[in-house]
Amino acid sequence: MAKTAALDIPASSERPVPEIDPARVTLQHGGQLWREYMARVPADFVADDLKSPSAWRKVQAGGRNGLRKFDRVFVVSYDESWVAEAIVASADSKGAVLAKPRVTTMPARYDALFQDELYRVAWNGFGYVVERKADGHAMTQATANPELATRLLVQLYPARAS
Repeated sequence: MAKTAALDIPASSERPVPEIDPARVTLQHGGQLWREYMARVPADFVADDLKSPSAWRKVQAGGRNGLRKFDRVFVVSYDESWVAEAIVASADSKGAVLAKPRVTTMPARYDALFQDELYRVAWNGFGYVVERKADGHAMTQATANPELATRLLVQLYPARAS
């Protein structure tokens, strides 16, 4: 039986795991024994990155929302296409290990977001914004709902003269 050769994959081909911004981790509930957090991950984050403790390095490095053993974490993807629920198995200042994250794929939007020939309403990870179609530039601040963003889109056009 022949031995299989180890693959020589250069380290540079390995994709770096994006780190979660501590400002995007919010305490949902602080109990006597464990806490529950909601974390929104960056745009280039995939569900498989939850296996890497280093994704939580910035969260653990400082701040009030450092994870501890047995804390619950609800993770939401940037585009809200999936969510994950997990329990922290261990945590230190360099990262956190999640025990069996349960990933759920969210269904696509039933109703399309408003758009016209020049602009479109889009989710940017923080809220709904109006983007210019030509270059993807955000024309408005993030809003809480798509209806408000649609009103802001209409205000981008000059008012009609009476």
